[in-house]
Amino acid sequence: MERRFYTPIQMLSETIENAYTLFAKYKPARPLDICTACCMTPEAEGQLANANVRQIPVDLLAAYNDGAKPEKTRIEEVKHFLPRYLDLIGQFQFPTHSSELSLSRLMPFEAADWTMPELVLLQQYRTDYFKHCLSVYPIPSFSDRIDTILIMFWRAGFEIGDLLSIWENEKNQESVLHFRDLYLHGFDSYNPSKLFSSFGDKALAEMLRNWLETETVKQHFADTIEGLILAGNDLAESDLTDLNILYDILQSK
Repeated sequence: MERRFYTPIQMLSETIENAYTLFAKYKPARPLDICTACCMTPEAEGQLANANVRQIPVDLLAAYNDGAKPEKTRIEEVKHFLPRYLDLIGQFQFPTHSSELSLSRLMPFEAADWTMPELVLLQQYRTDYFKHCLSVYPIPSFSDRIDTILIMFWRAGFEIGDLLSIWENEKNQESVLHFRDLYLHGFDSYNPSKLFSSFGDKALAEMLRNWLETETVKQHFADTIEGLILAGNDLAESDLTDLNILYDILQSK
């Protein structure tokens, strides 16, 4: 069965399974790169180190992810736990106090730290996960929006330009509602050149703002919004009001 016939969640699930297989050879050295003086007890560190990767609880991985750690975690340790990160994030169970930081342990690494199959898988995961996000609305986790997902990938060093191109070609209701969220709520209301999330930096804010103001992007989403409204889709009254406002904004600029 060719992949083009898969649904977004099927593609994501396949990539996560491939991650478990690809990274299974990596084992972490002890002790793990985590503070056991105050951030994680030695008992919890041992539980994490010896756990079946597929069965690591989200709260245990979150304590590891958010605790004090070296600037650069040992790469074998990162790769050992990475499939569980990808799996939990894929279920919108972010292993951290803020979803934007879910992949923070990847931040110091460069392409040379990964094999080519690993780089290919990471890029495939990024694409599959974003497509899955565009197929569901709202994001089924507390207070998360599409901007937090983009920030998560950006902070981990992933390219997001082609994710925006994928988004631009989507015509479903869910992707439009995500676009509404980014356009109307993704930026600081007092400073439209700054993202609402404090984890989003100036460069990302500028990239997203430029994309939103691109004529082809505005026309695509204006046309899609018009189609949704005319089709009488089962939209909440508040969503319908927002989309009418956004349509007028896109058409007037």
